[in-house]
Amino acid sequence: MEDTPKQAVVELMKIIRNQDYLRQLLSSLNYNYKESPLSELSNEDIRNGFSKLRDIARSIYKLESSDELPNCRTSCRKEHSTEYYSSIPHEFLRKPHPVINREDLVAKELELLTILSYMKDMGEDITIGDEEVIVLSRNGNEFLQVERYLNQSHSDGYRNYEVKDIFRIKRRGEAERFKGFQSSNSTSKSRLLWHGSPVTSYGGILSHGLRVAPVGDPQSGDLLCKGIHFADMSCVSTEHCHSDSTGGEALLLLCEVEVGESPLEMFSSSLKTGNVTNKSNKYSTFIRGRTGPTQWIDAADIHESLIGIEMPDPTCDPSDTSYPYAPSNYNKYICYNESQIQIRYLVRIQF
Repeated sequence: MEDTPKQAVVELMKIIRNQDYLRQLLSSLNYNYKESPLSELSNEDIRNGFSKLRDIARSIYKLESSDELPNCRTSCRKEHSTEYYSSIPHEFLRKPHPVINREDLVAKELELLTILSYMKDMGEDITIGDEEVIVLSRNGNEFLQVERYLNQSHSDGYRNYEVKDIFRIKRRGEAERFKGFQSSNSTSKSRLLWHGSPVTSYGGILSHGLRVAPVGDPQSGDLLCKGIHFADMSCVSTEHCHSDSTGGEALLLLCEVEVGESPLEMFSSSLKTGNVTNKSNKYSTFIRGRTGPTQWIDAADIHESLIGIEMPDPTCDPSDTSYPYAPSNYNKYICYNESQIQIRYLVRIQF
């Protein structure tokens, strides 16, 4: 039996506020929730965390003269790591806290800080931009087309997802901000793309929109800016949902993303990709993968409000691209300005 729209929204709020999900997620990221519950973690602590990660990244990239000396690099990274853990408590199950001395370790901690930032933004009352949230009818064309895009855009190794609910989202001011960004750029191309985040991040996301990390610490953006990641294959975005912490519950966003006519094309990304993209006078990065859509169509087939937005043709299976030696399995898109994004749908799924 289909839930009423009110029931669907109530269930959504329960998922987002589920404290068991929150604790399991933070535990999987080695955050010490018992020592520092979210209520005791301040925004200043998170900013200090970003600052220390920036210092570590500068050391990794040898941006300081002292970093040329191996002993100095080791001691500095150890010191910065200790200071980072002082701001952001961790627990490693009887193991010593590891020194954060590689880019992938910085990226993992950056993910944690971004998740914590969204959680802190949730507040007591979750609002969705004081605008509309429409629960789609399971029998309607709009629901069926979004579901089709979801299940058609994953590899053969993935089974179809069970779609619980689909919400059409319209956040206040987001459309105007998006149009302003498009009008300020001479070339424009927008695509309907997937984004995945843990369910417990959606209180902040729905209230304030997707945000570029480091949230609240613009000084670190030149070095730590991972941007906001999107995909034209849903299986890429579901990997960021941490559904192993939620019993298979997951939430995905389907967003209109202004990628531009000629984004910077690369085969891999790093913490410096945002800076490289900016210096190339581009505002998005396209990471080429080995598998992707073969045809693109107008998304007006889903809803008339999406006219002019490109989406993969769901009647065509994803196929090999012309880049068989690309390190990444699938295409990825990264943007660095929140104004490039307009949230269109929120999809609740079960693995």
